[in-house]
Amino acid sequence: MKTSIGIRVTPSIIFFSVISLKEDGLDFRVIDRIVNPKALKTPEQLKYIRNTLSDIIHEFSITNACIRVSETNAKGLSIDRIYIEGVIQELFASSCIEEYFVGRIANISSRLKIKREDFKGFSQGKKDFLDIEEWKEYNIEERESIMSAISALEI
Repeated sequence: MKTSIGIRVTPSIIFFSVISLKEDGLDFRVIDRIVNPKALKTPEQLKYIRNTLSDIIHEFSITNACIRVSETNAKGLSIDRIYIEGVIQELFASSCIEEYFVGRIANISSRLKIKREDFKGFSQGKKDFLDIEEWKEYNIEERESIMSAISALEI
């Protein structure tokens, strides 16, 4: 059984979804977030995030992963977000995860077999994605972490 994690980072919150692929379809194990502790200095924040995600990877026996990273043409890139994304990529590379990729809109869309221009409609909740119940109740980052997790199952 494949189990994937999809991650979407903001400077203050790391959104993640853990999804398993079973014979009868997708099993949404958890959709949650890690709040970046502001009381810590940047190196300690990165360590906290890495350790917390490492525990999650082991707890759910994650085999596949995708992190939805900043677009290269994004306005106002956040250095903190880039630091966090880098630490998560290193964690993927040094963990028990078998397959992972760094996802931007184009390659996540490709793996999901949707048009690139439809990605934003799904992530913004303007369109329902795969008939997932309560799709519109999730925020944009949660939706992107779900789409990332599902795309990781296609590796």
